[in-house]
Amino acid sequence: MPPTSVRASRRDLAAALAVVVAVLAASAGIAALALALARGVVPLGGSSYETEFVSPWGWLAFLLVPVPAVVARTRAATAAAATAALAVPQFVAAAVVVERYRSSGWGDGLEVFAYGHPLLLTLVTGTLVVLVRRRA
Repeated sequence: MPPTSVRASRRDLAAALAVVVAVLAASAGIAALALALARGVVPLGGSSYETEFVSPWGWLAFLLVPVPAVVARTRAATAAAATAALAVPQFVAAAVVVERYRSSGWGDGLEVFAYGHPLLLTLVTGTLVVLVRRRA
């Protein structure tokens, strides 16, 4: 039978992995929802159009920001992994948005602002994680 500390560290590792996978799944779900609910190019009449290649539902990802911060109290590595798991699907969604703009012919260079959402999400989450780590 392994020593107690080995069992405890395996249990901690499994819990940390579960947190990271849960954050990744939730963030990917939010990104997929935001992309799926986008209306695309909608004619408004005449020569006017409205373009929406990602819906505002993507902002729900900010509700997951506290998870890496809570994890940061005990494990810095898990907090970093959870932050990455939160941000990476949002960057993928931004890349899809940029491609949608460019392939539709509506891209004029400003579509790169789609990366503002995941950058802000990463900045807010990272800042919160650092602040929690300093207090712990």
